[in-house]
Amino acid sequence: MATPNIKFPTLNIPNLKFPSAQIPGIDLTNFDLKKNLETARDNTKRAVELATNLTKDVAYVAVGSGVLAFQQVQVRRREVTAAVQARIPSSFGDVTAAGAAVSARVASIANLAKDTAEKTIERATKSASETIGSARSKIAPSA
Repeated sequence: MATPNIKFPTLNIPNLKFPSAQIPGIDLTNFDLKKNLETARDNTKRAVELATNLTKDVAYVAVGSGVLAFQQVQVRRREVTAAVQARIPSSFGDVTAAGAAVSARVASIANLAKDTAEKTIERATKSASETIGSARSKIAPSA
């Protein structure tokens, strides 16, 4: 196959020269479009599966971390309450009130952690859905 040669036009502009360019020939006689499309679809399906699995893993880790944080806060609250009660038994009423205040604060923190985990899961799910939708539109079979 002959290599095409492109000649640029000559303009009467001093000190302006266009280089000549050669475009290499492309041989498409052995190009199998069907096989390449199938490979692309398979690769895209694998990418979508990986994205889906990654999103699920992120959601599970976020929820698990929130649960563990809440449990740890509860344990620390009980330890502090027990330590204070052991040192000042006569002020048990004050300790109970302080424990109630700590419990309220812990509940507030736990709710904040839960809300944050839910928002993270929602964002990850939305992002995965958009990625999957985009990938599916790109691998839709041609009519």
